[in-house]
Parts: sequence; C-alpha cells; structure tokens
Amino acid sequence: MSLKRRLARLRSAGPGSHVGSGTDGPPVDTPLVDAGSQIPEDEARVARVSKLRGLLSQMISDEKRRLRAKAEAAPPRPAEPLPGEEIQTPHGRMHRVRCYLEPAHHHGRVAVASALDACPRTLAKLALDPELAAVDPRRLLYLDTETTGLSGGTGTIPFLIGLAWFEDESLCVEQLLLKAPGEEAPMLARLAERIEAASGVVTYNGKSYDWPLLRSRFVMNRVPVQVPAAHLDLLHCARRVFKRRLGQVRLVNMEEQVLGMRRERDVDGAEIPDLFWEFVRGADGSTLAPVIEHNANDVIALAAILGTLAERYDRLAPEHEPADQLGVAAVAARAADADRARRYAEAAAEGGGPRDVTADALWLAAELARQRDDEPARRELLHRGLEAAGDDALRAARFHLALAKLYEHRLRDLDAALVHAQATTAAEGAADRDHRVARILRKLDKARRRAARDAC
Repeated sequence: MSLKRRLARLRSAGPGSHVGSGTDGPPVDTPLVDAGSQIPEDEARVARVSKLRGLLSQMISDEKRRLRAKAEAAPPRPAEPLPGEEIQTPHGRMHRVRCYLEPAHHHGRVAVASALDACPRTLAKLALDPELAAVDPRRLLYLDTETTGLSGGTGTIPFLIGLAWFEDESLCVEQLLLKAPGEEAPMLARLAERIEAASGVVTYNGKSYDWPLLRSRFVMNRVPVQVPAAHLDLLHCARRVFKRRLGQVRLVNMEEQVLGMRRERDVDGAEIPDLFWEFVRGADGSTLAPVIEHNANDVIALAAILGTLAERYDRLAPEHEPADQLGVAAVAARAADADRARRYAEAAAEGGGPRDVTADALWLAAELARQRDDEPARRELLHRGLEAAGDDALRAARFHLALAKLYEHRLRDLDAALVHAQATTAAEGAADRDHRVARILRKLDKARRRAARDAC
C-alpha cells in the first residue's frame, strides 16, 4: 500500500478503528506498533502517523539529494553572447548587429541585387503612387521591426529594427537592438539618420503597422520624427499581383511560393515578444539569436520581392502563371498603362490556366477594347469569355449583359441583343432583365413595322 494511501486512511480513521482492516484494501501485514503493548488506541494512531510522515520526509530528502548531485555532476552550459556589438554614437550607446551580403547573394531563386534594376516608373505603377517615380532604387532603405506585441498600441515597443541598404552592389544589413526598455533614443536617432539619407523606405505592411508604431515611439522619446521621402509598401503590390494564385500573401507565402525560399527552424512570430522579455529578465544571448536571424531574413526578403515584382511587371514571360499575368494586367489597367494591360490580359487568357482566370482575363481584355473603341475586338473577346465561363452562372450572365448592351446600342443587332438579354438574370436581376427585354422587343416591333412600310 502506498504512503499516500496509508496517510489518507489514518486521517479518516476514528477512535477505536483498526488501520489494517476495512474494505479499502488488504490488511497491513506488519503492524507499526507492537501488538502486545498497552498503548491507548489514540496514541497508537498518532505513533503510526508520525512514523509514516518520517518515512515520507526521508524519501523526499533522498530524492532532492539525488537531483542536486546530478545537477552538480553535469558540466555548466556556458552563457552564449548576444550577436553583434555595443557601439558608441553621438546619441548614446546602443547594440548593433551588422553584416554585408555579396552581390551574387540569392534569397531563394532570386538575386537580392535584382532590386537595383527596378525602374522607378515601374515601382510607381505597381504601387499606384506617382511619387515613387522619383525614387532612386540604389538609395532605398529596407525596413522591418520586431516588437513586444502585435496590437501596435502605445505599450508596444519595437525592440529590434532591421535596416538594409545597398552599398555599390552589396546589401548592408544593420539591426538595432534594444536591450532594455527605456533605452530607445539612440536606436531611433540612428534610424532617423538612415531615413534622411534614403530616397524612400520599403516595408511589408509598414504603412499600417511598422511606420505608425515607429512614429509614435519618436514622439514618446522626444526624438525628431524623420518622415520618409517616399514609402513603398510591398504588401499592397504583392496582393494585387499574386493574391489570386496564392490566396494569402504573407511574407512567408511570398518567400515559399514566389521566391522559392523556405526557412529552416525559423522562430514563430507569436513567440518573439516572450523571447524578448525572457532576455530582459536575464537569459543569455542565445534567446534572441533566432529572433535576430528571423528579422534579417525579413529585411533581405524585401529586396528580393521588390526585384521580383519589378521584373514581373516589365517582362512578360510565358513561364509565369496565368493568374499572376492577370494580376499584372489589372495593375497596369489601373495605372493607365493600357498597352501593357492588354498584352498581359491576352497572355493570361491564352495561358491555359483555370477557367475562371481565362474568363476574367478575357473580360479585362474586352474592357480595354471598349476603352479604345475597338468594337469588333470587344465582341470577339466577349464571346470567347462567355464560352470560357461555361456553367459559372454569374460570370456567364455578366458576359451576356455586356453582349446585350453591345448589340443593342453599338452594333444595332436587335435580334442578337434579345438572345443575350434573356440570359442576364444573375447579373442584373429579373426586374431589370424584363425591362431590358421589353425595350428590345419594342424596338424590334418598331423596326419591323418600318420595314413593312418601306416594302409598300
């Protein structure tokens, strides 16, 4: 019988009860008190409890000694230093991690230096921001932060600021680390210097998260805010081009599906705040080492993504996915780059992609034909799109509606207009369909009566 069970039975035993009997278990073979003694029943129970407690205390002490001896025998793990170095700046001391990447460095399949070949006008069109047409790609500053939380409120601290910029063909990666709360000023002052020297900053979701957070930290630490000359947020560009194929365009999705880069043993972003506070409480440098590596990869990925997006916009390649070509076509159409939009939309339509991609590419190509008043081309594209839509009722109805309008108002073919007008319910509703059909029928009747009069 276990010690815990014995103690439980002793506590529950009343005066005159016998510990070694009952229905809870077998009787105790060896009594703890001499059976021939004349010790009163209460004193015998107290003696048994006392002896059991002594045995339990002895077992616990033996186990503690064993664990202590094992710990003392194991060699102590040496504390690992924090990557980087302490440097003195005009604004105070701060911790910095710095490295250079060779011009031939690739992030996955993509050369990081491809960002240097990006045309500023291309970046402006991708971002739908004319101000970016004046940036110098060689002086862009790539920026990413790691913070103590994801909410972005005033209590959130950017404890690691990752920066990167090109020096000649090499990418310099510099990470500014906050070792304890309250020491942000030197780090923010260094960031302000780099922003001032740059033609613009490049982030991933930085317009919504990183920059508003940094701006608030500038104010709270009484460091003058250095506003970037331009801000290119690659998240919005990537979403326009790749969302249709990827679904999600988080940085990790872009790395794996577009850049061909898969990180091994990368730290989970949700764990990063806890790792920082663990370091602040006294953990050694190994605690933050994976966070620093994670941040460096994020910053390097920005340059590779920028180069990839610019290349996708500038060069129509048959090996690219039709969904991505359609994404570029839609961006070009919004940027008033009509010829590029037409070429990419037609390539997406003929690329053999999914039926919905083909149908939507033909729809965009037809809209572009309408803008340039090319009615024959628009009619052909709409009919091809109707065929590609197949049994997709909504897409098919949209093509029927466009053809009904085209035949009624532009091509003056009322019989064809009536055929398509009768199939527009999913696109415009039954009431509008009936109104359209009735109008076309009136026009047909009027045309027939006129033809009859002319024949007489």
